[in-house]
Amino acid sequence: MKLFSQYKGLRRANYILFIGRIVTNMGAMIWPMLTLILNKKIGFNATETALFTICSGILFLPANLLGGHVADRFNKKRVIIYCDIVSIALFVISGFLPLSIFSICVLLVGAFFQTLEGPAYQALVADITPAEKREKAFSLLYLGANIGLILSPTLAGLLFNNYLWLCFVISGLSISVSTVLIGLFVKDEKLDEAPTEDVEESADDGLNIWSIIRNSGALIAFIISLAFYQGAYSQFGYLMPLDIAKAFPEKGSVIYGTITSVNCFLVVLFTPIITMVFEKVDLTKKFALGVILQAISFAAFLMSFGIIGGYYISIALFTFGEILTTIMMGAFLAERVPESHRGRIFGATNFAGAFMQGITQFGSGRMFDAFGPAYAWAFSIAMTMVAVIAALMLVYLDKKEFSQLYVQAD
Repeated sequence: MKLFSQYKGLRRANYILFIGRIVTNMGAMIWPMLTLILNKKIGFNATETALFTICSGILFLPANLLGGHVADRFNKKRVIIYCDIVSIALFVISGFLPLSIFSICVLLVGAFFQTLEGPAYQALVADITPAEKREKAFSLLYLGANIGLILSPTLAGLLFNNYLWLCFVISGLSISVSTVLIGLFVKDEKLDEAPTEDVEESADDGLNIWSIIRNSGALIAFIISLAFYQGAYSQFGYLMPLDIAKAFPEKGSVIYGTITSVNCFLVVLFTPIITMVFEKVDLTKKFALGVILQAISFAAFLMSFGIIGGYYISIALFTFGEILTTIMMGAFLAERVPESHRGRIFGATNFAGAFMQGITQFGSGRMFDAFGPAYAWAFSIAMTMVAVIAALMLVYLDKKEFSQLYVQAD
């Protein structure tokens, strides 16, 4: 069946990373609930929650850039393993500490090292995968991440009131399984590719990453669109739970947990389908359609306050947009940036997205406290529309700038 056979032909390491993602995210119980922990357990209001998230996010910003440089300078596999070891220890320790701002900060230091390894992980996938298979490889990795996430948010919602500490411990232990798999079965080795296969091979290795970005209108448009898209995307873990908790004070955590699980279930069900159906569609057009769907989903969330069915319709629209954008990002960047700079371009895009997340959360948090959820969602829609405009510009600029990629695709 083509739906599943499309993932055949990848290297063994791709399938190991796929399994590792499943296991890791089966234990990823804290992050979907972090806003509710700060809001319901610690007692922060929406603005305070946003400020705490922004302050921690500011500390994470250097991790994205530093992680990109480290990924390009050192063995990516070792970077991932060393960062994982630190994260595992801190996640488990935070679970046995009394719940407080201090224990949350211990958790966030562990998350800092997860952020630090992010560019190495993304660049490793690009390095071990042939150019023509990269979109499938990133699609498979994304699929594995969401297979693991199907049950974890719902379980976290059930543990939230009385056994929250278990979520911290399970998160750390699940990462350890992935770390062992990567350590035993994944090699950090670059493929020998013909110079004509990728634009990446013809780029000047002497340029720094900022020069590469500055000289490419398509990359600038992509980074702007992606930053605003990811800034708005963060509302999935920030504004959405605040909205639901306000509408359903007693059972908000359980409802939000099930909505998160629906998101993951839809990703698992539709990622292979969307990957196959849109296989021949240009990467930039997939991205533009995904961003447009995000804007529509936010409008649906705005109109769904207190309507549980509306939340599920909105999350479905959100998920289809998420799938389209996520499966193309890694392949898009890997084909347009030199191999020697892959870690840094992933770090730079992660930095831009994290920066805009802070702005979006702060703005929507102020709107939420001052005027209510509707104004907060309207602010988020405005942020997404910037991403839509930049994505539409990208469709034109990329085809003009990287015309040889489109000739090969034809």
